Amino acid sequence: MRYRFRCEYLGSAYFGWQEQNEHGKTKFVTVQSALEEAFRIALRTPIDLVAAGRTDTGVHARGQMVHFDYDGEIDCQKLMRSINGLGKRTVKIRELEICAPDFHSRYDAVSRYYVYTLFTRPVALLRDFGWEIGHLPVDYELMEREAKSFLGEHDFIRFCIPRNDGKSTVCNLTRFELKKVNDYISEWHIQGNRFLHRQVRAMVGTLFDVGRKRYPAGTVNEIFADKFKGERTMAPPQGLVLEDVLY
Repeated sequence: MRYRFRCEYLGSAYFGWQEQNEHGKTKFVTVQSALEEAFRIALRTPIDLVAAGRTDTGVHARGQMVHFDYDGEIDCQKLMRSINGLGKRTVKIRELEICAPDFHSRYDAVSRYYVYTLFTRPVALLRDFGWEIGHLPVDYELMEREAKSFLGEHDFIRFCIPRNDGKSTVCNLTRFELKKVNDYISEWHIQGNRFLHRQVRAMVGTLFDVGRKRYPAGTVNEIFADKFKGERTMAPPQGLVLEDVLY
C-alpha cells in the first residue's frame, strides 16, 4: 500500500533533504536519512521515502510532501506519534494517510510554493529564518518590476547549479510577488511548476543586486539571454522555506 504525509523541518539542522553517500566513516545527516531511521524503528523494516523536491542544505520546509510504500495496513495516527517521538525535534510529520497506489509526490505535483524572507534591520530571534540585508538602501519597487521578468516559461539554466542529469532546465513560474510584513520584514512569494538546484536563491540574489543599484533594470533578461558577465549574489539558504506542494 502507498502512504503519504506532509513534512516540516528546520533546514539548518540537516545537509539537505536527500540521503548522502558515506565519505569514509562520516555520514551526513539529512532529513531523508533521519526520517527513514525513525520509520525503520517504528515499522521494524526499512522504508524508502520519496519527497516532492530535494531542498538544499539550510533550506527549511513547512509543506514538503512525501510518499512511501508499505506492505500492510498502518494505524496512521499511532505511527505519526511514533515518528514524531522517535525523530529529532527539528523534523515533524503530519497528515499521514493512505493514498492512491499510483500517487507520486514528485511527478504528480502541479506546482511548488516557496517564500523567501528579507530583514532590513539587524535581528536576533529571527536570524535563522531570513536574510539580514541590513542598512543597505534597496528599491523595492524596482525589484518588484524586475521580478516580473521571471514569470512565464523560461530556461533557467543560468539561474541554477545544473545537476548534469540530462533533465530539462525549463520552468514555468506563475507567481513572483513581494509582500511587506512590517517595517523591517518583507517576503518574496514564488510559485512554479518546478524549481532547479539553488534557483530561488539565485533569483532572489539577482533581484537584490538590482534593488541596491549594483546592476540596472533589465539584468534578469540579460542573464536569460547569456549577455550578462558580472558577478552575482546568491541569497543565503536560511531565508527560504518550501511552504507547500500543490496537486
